[in-house]
Amino acid sequence: MPDASLLTEDVRALIGRTSEPVPLRISRRAVSRTMDLYRGDHDVELADGDPVPGYVLAALDSESDGVPMPDLMPNSLLISNEFEFTRPLRLGEELVSRSRLADISERFGGQFGYSLYFRSDVEFSDPAGEVVARSVRTMMQYDVASARGGEA
Repeated sequence: MPDASLLTEDVRALIGRTSEPVPLRISRRAVSRTMDLYRGDHDVELADGDPVPGYVLAALDSESDGVPMPDLMPNSLLISNEFEFTRPLRLGEELVSRSRLADISERFGGQFGYSLYFRSDVEFSDPAGEVVARSVRTMMQYDVASARGGEA
């Protein structure tokens, strides 16, 4: 466990930081990749304009760099990934994503020892600027050596 909190003023100053807008397209490839991952197949015929599964956001999320997270500890783990939609997403649709580092918190003790939690929000907007979906991701950084009974 570190001698002091890693949440310095410099790290806290990153909260609220927003990325530049990134243009994205809901492509057949993105839909196919996520259908393989979440359903185990992608044998669905879709035409431009057809609704697509919402989990395609996972593929779109990976196509942009987002807001860089500080790399303060040696290990990281995805804790949660939540999606919210205001309407169905459609194949071929053009969107713009913008990510934001929403919060950073720390935890002392527990199974992972001292750990840091980073919550980022990604908004997906249509060409008119209307938000059509959001993705909220929580990542944890930790050091196995500081965990209860942990070994390096």
